[in-house]
Amino acid sequence: MHNWDYPKTKKAWGEETRRLERLLNFGLAGEKIDRRVLEKYLDKIKMPEDTRAFLELLLWDKAF
Repeated sequence: MHNWDYPKTKKAWGEETRRLERLLNFGLAGEKIDRRVLEKYLDKIKMPEDTRAFLELLLWDKAF
């Protein structure tokens, strides 16, 4: 995945939350997200509440 406003390399992206936001908002393009990393940073990622609720349902079987 490459977006025009961020460099392609992971190191240049800086914080892991920014990378996860981009992956979730603009598509994975064949890349997989590590579950442990997503669990660790889920509360810091900026996303719509319905998307957050869906991910919590998938990760922890949490009701809406």
